[in-house]
Amino acid sequence: MADYPILKDQISAAWLTQLAALLHQQHPAFPLDAFANLPHQPDFIDAGLKQRIKLVSDQVWQQLQLDFASAMQLLMPLSPQLKGLPALCLPQLVQDYGMQHPAQAMQALAVFTRDSTAEFAIRPFLQAEPQATLQQLLLWSQHPDEHLRRLASEGSRPRLPWGQALPLFKREPWHTWPILQNLLQDPSLYVRRSVANHCNDISKDHPDWLLDRLESLYGTHPHTDWIIKHALRDLLKKRHPRALALFNLAPLAVNAQIELLTPTVAYGNTLQFVAQLTFVEPAPQLRLEFAIDFVGANGQWRHKVFQWLKRRDAQGTLRLPKQYRFVDLTTRTHYAGVHRLSLIVNGQLVSSAEFTLINDKATAG
Repeated sequence: MADYPILKDQISAAWLTQLAALLHQQHPAFPLDAFANLPHQPDFIDAGLKQRIKLVSDQVWQQLQLDFASAMQLLMPLSPQLKGLPALCLPQLVQDYGMQHPAQAMQALAVFTRDSTAEFAIRPFLQAEPQATLQQLLLWSQHPDEHLRRLASEGSRPRLPWGQALPLFKREPWHTWPILQNLLQDPSLYVRRSVANHCNDISKDHPDWLLDRLESLYGTHPHTDWIIKHALRDLLKKRHPRALALFNLAPLAVNAQIELLTPTVAYGNTLQFVAQLTFVEPAPQLRLEFAIDFVGANGQWRHKVFQWLKRRDAQGTLRLPKQYRFVDLTTRTHYAGVHRLSLIVNGQLVSSAEFTLINDKATAG
């Protein structure tokens, strides 16, 4: 999980005082000063979000001095009063101390996920006992509560960001398909987003296996169509022929030009350009993307595609301005050198131009 200070600092001395008071009220043997020293300890101060969550969880467990089932009966009623990121310490406790108590662990995760999320805590159970845990997720995929339906999909994602790897599901996607089938028409956008992301994970390792199942479903229900469009986003960026064909994104007769307004860009500033598209004949479906080949740390280009525009019945000439700001992200570092900008129309690369990044980070505002 990314360690943004604004996130990890939610687990603060004030929040820990509140947690201790709630635990003491529920269980008088729990010391009110249980966390008094924790915020001042170097390992807590330097810890990221996940590490802070685990430190709090360990401290709760040590101070409760209860067996797992009793601890869960005490903690489950507190879940609605905690909520959000800090409340992740509760599913963390289940993950660390409940592996030998799967029935009580599943009951607790079903409660805790409503107020934070159990998507990370469920994964060790899927790793240790995949079939039994999948059966539980299959039941949750039909539950009236959208949080449990979402957990069924999100918790079993093959490539959940910041989550424990599930190599079995990366190799064999059919294990989670019955769960996804139950959710393909889900009325909750919260759930549908998870299903789309789960399918997108599968597309990275088994694109044709996924398309074999989604192609026949497209057009059967509006919610299913929404999921499929978002599930295939990476395959569309990779210009996968079957994904393009599913959305009728045929090659177009178009003349394309890039007008670079800033052929040299300083770090912290924006690349500005205009795409001019002249259609030889009307285009029933237009999907426009731009791609940048970034200079990597080793001097080699790294290709990144960005969604730009979707339009029906495009015709004549379009002049479309666009910009991209060169600032570092947690997922991308920029390096000086010659970069390449490309336009992609319905999966076809139609125009390219090169520009130079001056990477003077020391003076960037």
